[in-house]
Amino acid sequence: MHIRSTTVLLFGVIVAVVATGTVALLAGDAAAFGSKNRQATTAQASTQIQSVPTATHLSLQPEALQVARQLGSRFLARKNTTSVVNATLVIGSEPRAMQMRRTQARDGESVEIAVEGSPGPLTWNAKQGALTSGRERGPTERDLIERLVFDSPDQFVLMQFRGASYYTVARAVRPVDAPDGYEGPLWTIVRTDDPEQDEAKRPLSRWRLYYINTTTYLIDRIECEVQGQRIVAEISSWTEQNGEKLPAQIVWTRDGQTLMQYTLRSFSQSQN
Repeated sequence: MHIRSTTVLLFGVIVAVVATGTVALLAGDAAAFGSKNRQATTAQASTQIQSVPTATHLSLQPEALQVARQLGSRFLARKNTTSVVNATLVIGSEPRAMQMRRTQARDGESVEIAVEGSPGPLTWNAKQGALTSGRERGPTERDLIERLVFDSPDQFVLMQFRGASYYTVARAVRPVDAPDGYEGPLWTIVRTDDPEQDEAKRPLSRWRLYYINTTTYLIDRIECEVQGQRIVAEISSWTEQNGEKLPAQIVWTRDGQTLMQYTLRSFSQSQN
């Protein structure tokens, strides 16, 4: 009787072990299948994202999408666009005519700038960075290029396509010295960090703060830091031309001292 009971017990243990092993094996196979399936899905999604033109796939960053919708159709068209602005720059006390051409690309955009009195065209793109006449730029030209390229609502929208990160720092922000009962504008502050690792091509400031007006959802202010000094670009007014909203006036300051002023004169765009 004792031997029979022991045999039955031993048989039950063996069955339980086999069953447990079978369940573990099936679970492992399911996990492996699920992992492979997720990898395949991720790869497929990545391929789909890369195959979609940048101008039609702005949902990667919700804040950038909201701004793009306010600016007009130049980021939402089925084809990439080229925008041309003619403006007046005041650097120091000297006014200069300027033309800037922004062409959308898969990695964001490429920019060509012609400034009256400059020795040659100024350019920027994600692959080469800032250049003057196709060569490395000097510090003065680099400052000018980066202000015009990065202190811009266009770059805020398009930098996601070269891997820039976006982080919402704060919402419903008001001026530090705002009095009780303040009824002026409030801002959502979004920080962007540039992904470029090559020191020769990366911006002088690796980050920027964009102050997005919570009523208009347009950018009022952009801050960055160059060599330990805070540079502020104030977009004091906006205009609408051909159905597109653009900064009409921008003033750059450092410690309250004006560095450069920008006044828009005309705007046009075409599909590539």
